[in-house]
Amino acid sequence: MESIKKEMKINTSASPALFVSHGSPMNAIEQNSYTQDLNSIGKELNTVDAIVVISAHWQTNGVTVTASENLSTYHDFRGFPDELFQVRYPAKGAINLIPEIEQLIGKPLLKDKNRGLDHGAWGMLVHLFPNATIPILQISIDYNKTYAQHYELAKNLVALRNKNILLLFSGNVTHNFSHANFHNINAKPLEWAIKFDEEIKNAILKNDTDFFIHIDKKSDVYIINHPTPEHYIPIFYIIGIRIKDDKLTFTHMSWQYDTISMRHILFNS
Repeated sequence: MESIKKEMKINTSASPALFVSHGSPMNAIEQNSYTQDLNSIGKELNTVDAIVVISAHWQTNGVTVTASENLSTYHDFRGFPDELFQVRYPAKGAINLIPEIEQLIGKPLLKDKNRGLDHGAWGMLVHLFPNATIPILQISIDYNKTYAQHYELAKNLVALRNKNILLLFSGNVTHNFSHANFHNINAKPLEWAIKFDEEIKNAILKNDTDFFIHIDKKSDVYIINHPTPEHYIPIFYIIGIRIKDDKLTFTHMSWQYDTISMRHILFNS
């Protein structure tokens, strides 16, 4: 187990980019090492002017963006305590960024004026920036795209890092709920989950893009860790916006429910 206490001094020459493994929706209302580290890094990142977020929990036919000036809070889950359904994250929409992003990717975006933030987004934002004072634009995951196409789209967003915009991605390094021990959040992680987390960590350290794109051929434990791909796809966006001078920090690492790696990945230059 790696230490979760890190030096997190942010250099502002380029806006940081952060990938968060968000785990269970319950993390939004719990206090643990994961939420404490989110709160700590949020204090270092709170000078950004806007946030662009991509979450595993918004998949669409075509790339879509939130187009409302006031973003609602989606409780897109069931079977959890009422306290979780009472959470609200009243963020303003950063709709002024839409034309610039369209220019960067070279095509119009679909615009959803009714869509709010899903729990993959607000579940981490409530700990990163609890005051909800930073405008946010959420971009969907286009389920038609290949892994290589997600990576190419991410590279088109790199220029946003010169605009004091935080690029924030939410998924999970490992995501198998069918094997998770939900009776014990501190259950010992399973070997195949540990193996995949280490593979991802090492590929990031080596900047091995090919490993991520061809993961089904590179890792014999990929499918058991990601029976469906939506929580894996946001990783393409954090590796795609990496720049030459970035410093890599794993700002948090812990395990929950024996199959869920809570690894965070931060790039800052």
